[in-house]
Amino acid sequence: MRETSLTVPNRVELVRPVATFLVAVARALGVPAAQEPVFEVAVSEAVTNAVRHGGVPQGSAAIFCTLAIDDRSLRLQILNEGGSVELPDGALPDLSRERIDALPASGYGVPIIRRVFDRATPVSAEGRNGVELTLEF
Repeated sequence: MRETSLTVPNRVELVRPVATFLVAVARALGVPAAQEPVFEVAVSEAVTNAVRHGGVPQGSAAIFCTLAIDDRSLRLQILNEGGSVELPDGALPDLSRERIDALPASGYGVPIIRRVFDRATPVSAEGRNGVELTLEF
């Protein structure tokens, strides 16, 4: 198993650098899906959710990321020091020009994550809460 981890302050301005790092590691380790732009969007959404829903004021806690590759499987954990995480089963809304004004402004993150990863599971470890994302390739 190959594994890397990253711990950063819970700060919104670190979402993009953290997501970029995690995607670069997945690409370097040969994960085919990591070449797709939607993979980066899904990882960015997971990191954003950890920062946004960390349960403590931004900057006073940390985000903990672990990326592991074993055989033909990627496991990505993104944890924060806040409360437990819920992953609703909601689907992406239908997009049409006629109904564009009816689209919600947010709530797309989990459906995007679920389209990219085979499994998205809430996890708790060592007083931290977040998600574990698994992708078979």
